[in-house]
Amino acid sequence: MNKLMNVDEVAPQEFFIFVNQFNWQTQHNFRLTGKFFSAGFTSLELPGFLQKFLEGKVRYLPYEPCAMELMAVSPYFLTAINDYRIEYDIEVFREKHCRLFPSRLSALYAFGSEADCVEVNRRYGWPLDSVRRFKLIDHPLNRVVRVNMEHVSLARHVYRASEFSDGDYLWRAYWSGRGNVSIKLPVLGAADETCHSGVIWEYLIEGVVEHQKSES
Repeated sequence: MNKLMNVDEVAPQEFFIFVNQFNWQTQHNFRLTGKFFSAGFTSLELPGFLQKFLEGKVRYLPYEPCAMELMAVSPYFLTAINDYRIEYDIEVFREKHCRLFPSRLSALYAFGSEADCVEVNRRYGWPLDSVRRFKLIDHPLNRVVRVNMEHVSLARHVYRASEFSDGDYLWRAYWSGRGNVSIKLPVLGAADETCHSGVIWEYLIEGVVEHQKSES
């Protein structure tokens, strides 16, 4: 049994993962072993890593912000740094408030039902024929958390607005497992724009999952 870390329920018996057909490393691992390892689990034997992992003190961020000498930033600037800026803010919030949760920069990403995969396909066009069933291999160090992936989708829109400064609200909702959230963005010369996240539940997994070969 694998308890989720932010809700009082048990993780699904099986997970559904979109296996990227165009990433050679993903395909190689899938065909060779039928297993996917989170980055943290592949590092457990590194000197000193296990103790940091147990204490939630592993640093996963590869780059840190530095002071900029700009009064304003261009639209291209915001677009260029958007994805990393989002991931940086999510990770910093996790480190401060829920450091034992799986890091997005280390975890495996999975869904808990075929229905969720169908909804992802409907909204984003991810190919359903790439979905495979997996089981989480029991391990005392497994960490699983259920989050609303649409909070991140919303962030990819609102972070492009230079006026947006409500990241803590959004990432508190993300890590606490909230459903739909709404954010107002100021629009020059018009009424504020209200943006809604919607809900698609996904699981972040620190551990090892194994393909269920019995599936047709």
